[in-house]
Amino acid sequence: MSEPVHEPVSEPASLYGMPVIGAGETVSSIGAALTGAVLAPGGRRWWLAVAGMFALILLWAGLRPAVPAALAAAGAGWWIGLAAGCLLISGLLLLADVAWRCGIGRLAQTAALLCAGLAALHPAPLHAVSFAALLVAAGGLWAAALLPDLAVLRDRLVAEPDRPRTRLYRALAAGWCGSVRQWLAWERACRGLALLAILAAVSVLIDLALAAAFRTDRHDTLLPVALLVEAVLSGAGLIAALAVALRRSLGLDGLITGRHLDILGRLILAFGLAALYCHVTENVTALLYGDAAERARLTRRILGDEAPAFWTLMLAGLLPTQLFWIAPVRRSAIALGALGGLVAAGLGADHVLAARAGTAGMDLAGLATAAAALGSAGLFVLGLLVLFRLVPPVSIAETRQLALAHNPHAALRAPEAGLESGRDVSPDQGLRPGLLAVFAAEAELAEGVRGLSGPDTPSRLGAYGPVPMPEAAAALHARGRCLNRFALGGAFLGVAAFVVARIIGLADAMPEGFSDVASLASPATWSASWGLSSPLLWPASWPLSWAMAAVPALSAGAMGGVLGLAGALVAAVRAGRTGRRPASALANRFVLTIDPPVEPSRGAFNPAALVRRLNALPEAAGRPLALYGPAALGTRR
Repeated sequence: MSEPVHEPVSEPASLYGMPVIGAGETVSSIGAALTGAVLAPGGRRWWLAVAGMFALILLWAGLRPAVPAALAAAGAGWWIGLAAGCLLISGLLLLADVAWRCGIGRLAQTAALLCAGLAALHPAPLHAVSFAALLVAAGGLWAAALLPDLAVLRDRLVAEPDRPRTRLYRALAAGWCGSVRQWLAWERACRGLALLAILAAVSVLIDLALAAAFRTDRHDTLLPVALLVEAVLSGAGLIAALAVALRRSLGLDGLITGRHLDILGRLILAFGLAALYCHVTENVTALLYGDAAERARLTRRILGDEAPAFWTLMLAGLLPTQLFWIAPVRRSAIALGALGGLVAAGLGADHVLAARAGTAGMDLAGLATAAAALGSAGLFVLGLLVLFRLVPPVSIAETRQLALAHNPHAALRAPEAGLESGRDVSPDQGLRPGLLAVFAAEAELAEGVRGLSGPDTPSRLGAYGPVPMPEAAAALHARGRCLNRFALGGAFLGVAAFVVARIIGLADAMPEGFSDVASLASPATWSASWGLSSPLLWPASWPLSWAMAAVPALSAGAMGGVLGLAGALVAAVRAGRTGRRPASALANRFVLTIDPPVEPSRGAFNPAALVRRLNALPEAAGRPLALYGPAALGTRR
């Protein structure tokens, strides 16, 4: 039984007068623009930017020893919040199958990966497993989403096989050829990785909140919610600043449109309101119902040594978001980029408050911290400059899919240059007995498959295209590999490994003199070794120890699931390279391959009869643009 066809949700072509994608964008223009941005030589401005970032990095390296430990931990929390926020935005948009995500999805994934990497350079105040899961999840989703784009870059450099970049893209593309089975596996893997990335991001934020609660006197229930809301808010601000800068520097107005800017402004406004509500509620509750210690802390925040961090949070991180109530401000690229960057930077002050590091004002330590933060931001920008010279800053596959859905002229209907001779265009040398049928759209290819299907047609059919092809997969009765069991198996192994490692670690850390089971179950044993009670051997203390053990265990499960799913995706991509792959000259087309059956008992393979059947189909309803092969001799519509 074939899988049901999931029709994409129809979206309006514009939102408040702004298009989803530029009216002139086509499959060919999108590929040319984004691969050109990667493969073109770096200009003078790029090299000047790299030199400037190196200067900031040297400043950061020199001032790191002068940064107090509490402020260094606050810096780690800030980068973790940015990474988790970008990962949450990217994962939620992917799971919801929001079509316009293609303009900002790659930006969010790249920013999450770099922010997680920068957090590793700071003393992170949380469990190592939670942080490792965040890093692995960000890297797994980023790498998986890149697979089709790496193949586009590989095909673009096919004329230069000995170039180092060509060999790099050939290796990283893992044999991607755009077959229908590969697209099925890719879509399922990306959705699974997005879900695991969301779990990893939420887990690391909960771990961060628990660490802050143990270090400080902030035990209110709004703290985890505030950290989650602020993470998404800071991620949206960072994505907005990057989107505006990229749109302006690379001229990608047709791919990152006014719709993206307007929605990012609305996202910042909504989460800015939520974050402001959390802080106002906390302060009002402390003022009206708090004890003497809570009121003293509130006074210290507003007027005391924590005032610089508190007012930085309010005036730079939260209050500027309310400017996006004004529609012209929200839809202005310059205002959105400037305010987004300001909000993302200003929210770092809350991590300073959470680390109880508010004593650092404008003294030497405070200035060193500010300069070190600027230097670490330089390292982030340098990472962006380098990565976007290696991979496209916007997803080619997803943007092409959006263009085909909204631009009627986006499909390629004119013959490709170099395919006029009627020769076989498969990568294999010599003529093959099979056929290649070229179509302008997936729907036409699916109709062609239905026109050829039947018990009297002894042939093997395969479909290739530049975007996912659910309709063609249904027509071919193609069933992708089930990847869920690999994710679940990896998650189970991750949790089991964490539990075993924790038990072994607790046994090794147990003080001398505790050798029997009774002493092992004693609260004093666990207090001396971990400062906590055993989650396995002391049931009376399960509420506290379960919270401390469940969060890293969930992170370990997410990390194991990511590794299992990533391995399954690579195996599925390699398994999907069956049959004859079309040449790179047809990479922008929808191609149907028709090959003789494996079993000769199914009947004689008659290419000429197949050509006649295809050419007899109605135009734009199964009749191909062109046919290649020894029996077709370059037949065209």
